[in-house]
Amino acid sequence: MQRPLSNVVMSKEDDKSIPVRVALRCRPLVPKEINEGCQTCLTFVPGEPQVIVGTEKAFTYDYVYDPSSEQEEVFNSAVLPLLCGLFKGYHATVLAYGQTGSGKTFSMGGTYTSAQENEPTVGVIPRVVQTIFQEKEKHTDCEFSLSVSYLEIYNEEILDLLCPSVSKDKPSTINIREDPKEGIKIIGLIEKQVFSAQEMVGCLELGNSSRTVGSTAMNAASSRSHAIFTITLEQRRGADRSENVVSKLHLVDLAGSERQKKTKAEGDRLKEGISINRGLLSLGNVISALGDESKKGSFVPYRDSKLTRLLQDSLGGNSHTLMIACVSPADSNIEETLNTLRYADRARKIKNKPVVNIDPHAAEMKRLKLQVQELQVMLLHARGGVAPVLSGSEPVEHVSKILERTRVLQEENHKLSRALSEAAGQTTLMIERVIMSEQANEKLQSKLEELKQHAACKVDLQKVMETLEDQELKDNVEVIQNLQQVILHLQDESAGLAASIEALAADCGAEAEESPNASCSDNETTASPSAVVDKDSEGFSTQHALRQAQMSKELIDLNKVLALKEEFVRKMCQNDSHLEPMQTEHQVGPETDM
Repeated sequence: MQRPLSNVVMSKEDDKSIPVRVALRCRPLVPKEINEGCQTCLTFVPGEPQVIVGTEKAFTYDYVYDPSSEQEEVFNSAVLPLLCGLFKGYHATVLAYGQTGSGKTFSMGGTYTSAQENEPTVGVIPRVVQTIFQEKEKHTDCEFSLSVSYLEIYNEEILDLLCPSVSKDKPSTINIREDPKEGIKIIGLIEKQVFSAQEMVGCLELGNSSRTVGSTAMNAASSRSHAIFTITLEQRRGADRSENVVSKLHLVDLAGSERQKKTKAEGDRLKEGISINRGLLSLGNVISALGDESKKGSFVPYRDSKLTRLLQDSLGGNSHTLMIACVSPADSNIEETLNTLRYADRARKIKNKPVVNIDPHAAEMKRLKLQVQELQVMLLHARGGVAPVLSGSEPVEHVSKILERTRVLQEENHKLSRALSEAAGQTTLMIERVIMSEQANEKLQSKLEELKQHAACKVDLQKVMETLEDQELKDNVEVIQNLQQVILHLQDESAGLAASIEALAADCGAEAEESPNASCSDNETTASPSAVVDKDSEGFSTQHALRQAQMSKELIDLNKVLALKEEFVRKMCQNDSHLEPMQTEHQVGPETDM
């Protein structure tokens, strides 16, 4: 049973240099080999991915499948992990290599038709098609676009298998180009968009029916060309579907290596065999150059053949690559089997560097959008705003909300600053009034002191009254005595008023550090004495009381202003506490860091 793709675990070496993986597959002996009396020359180690040729030479690979292995086992263990990487955005390649008649086309499913849908002998390509569309239905968070192309390399000419009207006798118009960003591109090749598994299978059947095959002494239906079936998967991810990821899966069925004395080829078959071997020789030279540590960094002959140019990304490039090395167990083919095993062993030493393939056009659009966003923030900063540092992954909506909130807080902070400046101006005016009142009080106290020192205040009026006999004169002296008492009382009252003014000045001077006492006006009012005056001094005391009431009113107004200013300061501190973390997190650094 085929495993779900969600249960497949990819290698932990994603985004690093990883080796080409090799799966060795051995077919059973065919009736012709049995009739010729051939014996099996391969021994498989139970529980280990190892095969022994004859009695001495052992080879170890990533996967080893003996003749009893089924198609489903090969697909689930070796190919399915590549499909997991395909949906993550990695290129992948499955490459079938081996001697002619060793089972490459059977393993790949190169002769598949829709009538074989439920048969267990179905190969890799039909199973890949089925799995891709099953997995596509599970990814509801992405939009998918699938397209396929199918080509063959026949006598070093690239032919489009989805365009069967093209004659093999005419020169091909398909050319290979190398793009610095997109890698190898094939100009003139039909790439057909498909929307269902049936459409993709139809493309596979159409290409298979057009592929060049021929009969040789080793294989009645030998593939006479290298075929590459390519599936392109485009995913549009993200909330706004702006991130495009394009990954490709190359399914390569190589023509088998062959010897003329065994195939007994003549005429066109001989010419085809020479062309096939030339392409496989170039492929072997590329594998040797990439897999030999002593040749590391040396020239890689990709351009020696069109096959190696098309597989340039698959070998030493941007791809997860699996080589399925197919061999015959017959001792009559031991030399070809050894060559294939050595070929596959060298391929295991090749290091690829797969990366997630973001569509270059979508990536460029995303980069330009980020650049426009950064320029808008810089423009805001130049106009007096606060420009947060953009990480590139922040949504535009989130940045806009931060900018709007910052602007509102700055406007409110500006209003509070203006109100605080006005309150400070009023406080200064009140301090000036307090100073003027203090000066007036000092003048009054000075006059009272002069009056106290007057000779009339030093006369002992009590003794004078005792010596006087005239009643009218006694009454006048008593009035003078009352006047002396009023003068002393006014002096005490002036001293209390001076103390109140000093306390008020101290409160106004410390207003930036602490809030004024709410009971200041009450204390000042309490400190003001209740003048008890005589009827003769009623005019003077009334005037003083009015001045005192006016001063008390001014002190009450001052307390109200100070209380209002305290509220402004409190709100301003709250805004600063909200604004400061945002400025620290998002503000642009010095000009040298921008």
